[in-house]
Amino acid sequence: MDDLRVLLIGGPPGAGKTTLARSVGAKLGFLTTTVDDLVTAARLATDATYQPSLHLRGGVGTLLYFTQGPPQRLIDDAVVLSEFMWPILTTMIKRHAADGAPIVMDWWLFDPDRVADITSGAIKSIWLHIDPEVLGQREWNLSAFREGSSNPEQMHTNFMQRSLWRNQLILERATALGLPVLHQPGDRSVEDLTDEALTIVGRGEPGRP
Repeated sequence: MDDLRVLLIGGPPGAGKTTLARSVGAKLGFLTTTVDDLVTAARLATDATYQPSLHLRGGVGTLLYFTQGPPQRLIDDAVVLSEFMWPILTTMIKRHAADGAPIVMDWWLFDPDRVADITSGAIKSIWLHIDPEVLGQREWNLSAFREGSSNPEQMHTNFMQRSLWRNQLILERATALGLPVLHQPGDRSVEDLTDEALTIVGRGEPGRP
């Protein structure tokens, strides 16, 4: 048995990271958390003057931000957020790896290159890549997310450009670094992905593929 204590799951928004993390966490008996919740808590506890990297929308609401924000701005803002959060997350990850409770963490902005730098026997990662057409349909089906937008189609397009950027980056960088990538063509069940994830981290059931 290896000394796995922290499992990081990365992937674009809508790929199923949080669902997979909860399933894998339950199988491993680990705590689970999604970094988006940590970001939300940090935003509520700060303001743009104190911590501008957490408040790049400038007070603009979600609907307006994704409807009118050019895709490149959405991507640039995501990069700034990722860079700001990484030192905080590194400290948290290393603490859990050393003497904290074992944990599965998911986030759409985990960066393969940065994660590769801290990978060890105690810290491992899995990267979820989803078929772009499947991702687009999943996001379009979340009609409540766009409810109230002045231009739902444009909002969807802008949001998807950012998601597809992340989806492709994860595939390219994780593959180049030799990090394990789970592919979701759209018809793989959570149970199937969970079994593969457990096998990757050396916790699969004997006799299962």
